[in-house]
Amino acid sequence: MLIAHTPDPDDAFMFYAMFEHKIKTSFEYDQVVKDIETLNKESVDLKYDVTAISANGYMHVSDKYDLTTSGASFGISYGPQVIAKKNIDLKGKTIASPGKYTSAELLYRMFAPEAGTLKEIRFDKIVNAIMENEVDAGILIHDEQLTYQDKGLVPVLNLYDEWKKYAGDLPIPLGFNAIRKDMPIEDKLKYKADFENSIKYAFEHETDAVKYAMKYSRYDDFELERKFILMYVNELSVDFGEKGRKALDLYYKRAAEKNIIKPFKPTIV
Repeated sequence: MLIAHTPDPDDAFMFYAMFEHKIKTSFEYDQVVKDIETLNKESVDLKYDVTAISANGYMHVSDKYDLTTSGASFGISYGPQVIAKKNIDLKGKTIASPGKYTSAELLYRMFAPEAGTLKEIRFDKIVNAIMENEVDAGILIHDEQLTYQDKGLVPVLNLYDEWKKYAGDLPIPLGFNAIRKDMPIEDKLKYKADFENSIKYAFEHETDAVKYAMKYSRYDDFELERKFILMYVNELSVDFGEKGRKALDLYYKRAAEKNIIKPFKPTIV
């Protein structure tokens, strides 16, 4: 079975036991590693049996894939941030986005006081784009959220805070795993059981799993990567359950209310 995931340490952490044969699995697994916006775009071609995907990107391939309740990244108290060189009014500004299909861009469009002009820049290039005045501000995702202040940049808008005002204590939906819709349900459930066991194993062998994830890391800082991983790999990552379903429903409801998307309901296994 071919699995596509991102080079982000939280993804690698969850897949550690499966790819390193630490657990018994129902299938042999091969992996492809690409950034999230590339995977969002490639999902339309059904290249992979399982793929990482954004909550936003999933809407465009819901006829081809189902979301799985395992492997999701929900922000329980964290989410994308908009940063800049100084505290600015975002109205009319050029904002770097990690991609039009990312959850972060849709959250920005949902909650920013004024959407401004969004310019797509690969997520790990956004800080430099701000520093070089290519854009006025940028939407940060992944580990860069923990390092941008080292370059003197400041937070302008915390999208988790805006989400919390809207959704209360529900977590913010970000990244997911999607499995081919045409796969037999028995195989979907076997895969999901394997992945749940892989995530549980990673929690139980945290240091080893973080060491494995470090080979994909952009920072040679074990404790930084451990902190980032545990921000987004949490109890909802094993099975996001009813809380995750409610959060997803509100995510799509808000986007529809803002006339950004048509009403949408995900298919989940």
